Amino acid sequence: MTFSAPPDLDQAKASAGDHRRRFQAGGTVGDGAIYIERSADTELFEALLGGELCYVLSTRQIGKSSLRLRVSMRLRAEQIECASVDLGALGTDTATPVGWYLGIASEIAEQLGLEPPDEFWDAHWHLGPVHCWLRWLEDVVLVEISSGIVLFIDEVDATLSLPFSRDDFFAAIRAFVNRRAERPANARLTFCLLGVAAPSELVSDPTRTPFNIGRAIRLDDFTRAEVRGFRAGLEGLVADPDAALDAIFAWTSGHPYMTQRLCADLVGERRGLSVDEAVERRFLGKGRAEDPNLRYAERCLEPHGPHRAHAPKLLRLYTRLLDGHPVSVDSGDPIQLLLRLSGLCAERATAAGAPCLDVRNRIFRRAFDRAWAGSREVERAVTDPLLRWLSNGRKDDFLVGGAALAELTSWCDGRGDLSAEERAFLTACARAEGQKRSMRRLLTVLAVAVTLLGGMILALLWQMGKEEQALARAQQDAREKDARRLAAQSAKELSDGLLPRARLLAVEAGLAARASGRPAAATVVQALGDAVRGPAVGQEVLTGHGGAVHDATFSPDGRFVATASADGAARLFRLGARDAPVLLRAHDPGGVVAVAFNHDGSRLATASTDGTVRLWRPDGREDGALPTRDAAPSSVAFSPDGSRVVAGTTSGAIYVWRPGMGDEPPLVVPLGERLIRRAVFNHDGTWILATAISGTVYVVRADGHGAAEALKGLGQGVEGASYSPVDARIALAAGDGTARILEPGRREPVVLRGHQGSVRSAAFSADGTSVVTASADGTARIFRCDGKGTSTVLVGHEGAVNSAAFSRDGRSVVTASEDGTARVWRLEAPGEPLLLHGHTGPLTSIAVSHDGSKIATAGTDKTVRIFRADGSGEPVVLRGHEEHLLSVDFSPDGSRLVTGSADRTARLWRADGKGEPVVLGTHDDRVVGVAFSPDGTRIVTTSWNGILRVFEDGVPGEPVVLRDERAGLLKAAFSPDGKSIVATSGPNVKVWPADGRGAPRVLASGYEDRAIAALAVSPDGSHIAIAALDDAVRLLRADGQGQPLVLSGLGTSVRTVSFSSDSARVVAVSSDGVARVLPVDGQGEPITLRAEGVTLTDAVFSPDATRVVTAANDGAARVFTIAAEPLLMRACAYAGRNFTREEWALLMPDIAYRVTCPEWPGAPEPDAGAAPRRDR
Repeated sequence: MTFSAPPDLDQAKASAGDHRRRFQAGGTVGDGAIYIERSADTELFEALLGGELCYVLSTRQIGKSSLRLRVSMRLRAEQIECASVDLGALGTDTATPVGWYLGIASEIAEQLGLEPPDEFWDAHWHLGPVHCWLRWLEDVVLVEISSGIVLFIDEVDATLSLPFSRDDFFAAIRAFVNRRAERPANARLTFCLLGVAAPSELVSDPTRTPFNIGRAIRLDDFTRAEVRGFRAGLEGLVADPDAALDAIFAWTSGHPYMTQRLCADLVGERRGLSVDEAVERRFLGKGRAEDPNLRYAERCLEPHGPHRAHAPKLLRLYTRLLDGHPVSVDSGDPIQLLLRLSGLCAERATAAGAPCLDVRNRIFRRAFDRAWAGSREVERAVTDPLLRWLSNGRKDDFLVGGAALAELTSWCDGRGDLSAEERAFLTACARAEGQKRSMRRLLTVLAVAVTLLGGMILALLWQMGKEEQALARAQQDAREKDARRLAAQSAKELSDGLLPRARLLAVEAGLAARASGRPAAATVVQALGDAVRGPAVGQEVLTGHGGAVHDATFSPDGRFVATASADGAARLFRLGARDAPVLLRAHDPGGVVAVAFNHDGSRLATASTDGTVRLWRPDGREDGALPTRDAAPSSVAFSPDGSRVVAGTTSGAIYVWRPGMGDEPPLVVPLGERLIRRAVFNHDGTWILATAISGTVYVVRADGHGAAEALKGLGQGVEGASYSPVDARIALAAGDGTARILEPGRREPVVLRGHQGSVRSAAFSADGTSVVTASADGTARIFRCDGKGTSTVLVGHEGAVNSAAFSRDGRSVVTASEDGTARVWRLEAPGEPLLLHGHTGPLTSIAVSHDGSKIATAGTDKTVRIFRADGSGEPVVLRGHEEHLLSVDFSPDGSRLVTGSADRTARLWRADGKGEPVVLGTHDDRVVGVAFSPDGTRIVTTSWNGILRVFEDGVPGEPVVLRDERAGLLKAAFSPDGKSIVATSGPNVKVWPADGRGAPRVLASGYEDRAIAALAVSPDGSHIAIAALDDAVRLLRADGQGQPLVLSGLGTSVRTVSFSSDSARVVAVSSDGVARVLPVDGQGEPITLRAEGVTLTDAVFSPDATRVVTAANDGAARVFTIAAEPLLMRACAYAGRNFTREEWALLMPDIAYRVTCPEWPGAPEPDAGAAPRRDR
């Protein structure tokens, strides 16, 4: 039966658009559109008015949003406040718990006219985000609003995509409603949950679901009587509105969207269509692919759809309905519920009035008919093997053959839309099937032969396999032996002071360990670690000099380095480039002893033993010569403004020129010395500082007026002096291995020690805060000018270092050496170990966040500092304790940390430093240990008087108290499952129930009268590590079985112990201030971690177990790398070169020469000569 619009409706064209707008096809029913009330409208309104928790979980586009809008309008008329939160609009994929719950609260606050909840959130940060949201509802919303409140939570199915637990959200709603008995005010606020999902999908734990205490509101399709309400929209535009509605209902069975879409089409631009034609065009023809309901329903049954795990069962149930088999309604059947939510079926009544499931309407039955279902079954039979093949790495074991392959081939024949993966699967199956047929024929022919020869073949294969395994093991053993030998040789070279060779040998040891296919031995890791201890990475080695390099300096912009060499030339290197340096060669004969840039880098000056100072342009052009009569210059320097040049000379006088003044003679100031080593201007150019070979330092007016003043009380052997670029301080380099900082008005100089040979030069940084020294011991050192802290040692030269200078930005140092090279050291790169400074007293405890991004340090200066693990940025400083800190621990998510102090308090802090700390309970003795539970909901504290306290959820209140009969309790930790607390008790270990119910279980430690000082629980829960101030760590089985395994040889008494994340290693800190990393099986040598002149006090592993983070008595944390691969790469970067062929022949004579570090050039072929080249 078809019904059409009358042919002549010109008089209605003007109002056709208005009529069409009366039908809301999708979205919320707007103003002017027809709204049909259903029983759900009254049921939901009355339930919410009565304060009931309600939920409307139904299929798409059935009118949930319109129902919510209409009911909220009615509730507001009854003075009920309403707010609606669309969870889909909050975002889910990258949401964090704090941001998500704060977003919900912000939406509610805005709609209810409340203040933004941000301040409340900041003040209650110590609560979890769920708890904080509930507290905000109770303490703010219900306090600020005195009337009833209904919160509509729409699109609850969006929680399925949350990257964190959605159960907590629904459990919070349940908890809020359940608290009405103890908090009557909660009865004024209720919730209405709306979405397209089954309760079992939304909440995995049935004991926490709110859906079994709430009221389900059923939202059905329109009845035929309700559809009559759309008649007004058809009148005047359709010849017979009632007949048209009957025809529409026959197709849609009252589906709200489809019904209104067809009504809109009949009065729209194509209103001459019949109902059947409108259905064909809108839903069954090209329009099918565009209809959201049909697309969603089809996706629900796809193998990759939202219900992929249930897709086969859903398809079978739908096929039964298509075939007309009655299926009784079972409200507890999740498959029935999912199929109804897809929109494919609905509850209908049989002729006898019994409820049963049926295909939703004729449109769904036509769009998804038996042929479609059959193709889905075939497609699933094809796609399931394809998915198994792809997910298992395309292994032949997952190919199909026989009848399954025939079915697959039939399905693929004539299809032009096969994907590349489907074609590859079909080809692989056909190939495998062909191979199987060939193999079957071959096996038939060879069956007898195989039977006869099988035993011999198997024996031969077994023997060959055994020999191959033995050969592979022998090769691994040989390479591992090589690695250990090279590591030992590296340690020897290092002890002999041959650092570059030690580094290269350590790299070779690491490469041999890598080739063995086994984890690097501790001796290899130790060699690599020892080879790279120091701060300077990113070296650039400037080579090609034909003799010693006397001097080197940066251009003002830091892009170039100029060097002065004994081969009679100066060179200008462009940093970061491999092109040849600009050669400045005009001094003949004689070596170049000094080089300097003017203030803007437009000129260079060189001093030579040929008796001249020469000026140059940066492009290599000579710009004039400044003669010194009968003496040779020994140094050269520009004034700060570049207008004058000063030189010390072998005649004992200093010369000052003004190069821009034509033939003006130089100012000559005799000092009565045999030789002036160095002469420099002060920061404003008014004074000159001159160092004589006698060790006397003179201060001379730059204009030559007045007598020179010799500085008194400097001692003997001053080899160089320089002015600070910002004030009147002077840095002295002395032959006794020290440098000294003289400051006007200060009686005693600051003495900088550390060199093992005479100091040849000392130069300030541009900001005057640091001094770099060059020494005959082959090193340069960087000191703080106030003498505090440890110096940074620059190691790498193979001869004495003649000079050292900072770049203007202070990030680099250039050194010149007797070994014929200059080196540029990039100081901004982190050293090994990485140092984290800031405390003003010794550190007592250290912790690393579970994601490895943050490091917390606690010290005697009463502060906690939270550093980024890479050392970047400024640390977060937490202040509030009144005595020194004793312990610190991060929460599992890294957002909080807890501290224990000698001030008898434990405090809970935000890791970002915001807000005030929360003081946990009351302690009557020092809090020596703190630890979070694995889930972050509890904190255990230990006091010196033997009391453990367990605090719940970081909320102040009465804790669970566990009392030990012994005082002096030091350490406690949760078991990995959080059910137990492991604690020391004198010479024993006790395992307490975390809830405080029941007596503790005692584990015998093997100690008799010695108290345990250190304790740790392995992450896998199998072992407990303890130490009792002796030279060993003992490993107890957590189940109490067996004897303790003793890891001995740890030097002096062990103070702390910690496990790696894989439970395979422990790190122990002894009273000798050394940390040692040991395997828990007791096999192999320890890795030793130490810092020169420093006592380590605590140590923990990074989460990936590749680093160890230590605390020390100098107030610094150190991050040591203990993984071979990163150390190997760093050792190559530090090496600065490869082995020479002579070194290789000496150290590894049985192996052909090869390049050890590919980033550095290898030695030239024996017949190729040694042409100068520049290495980087």
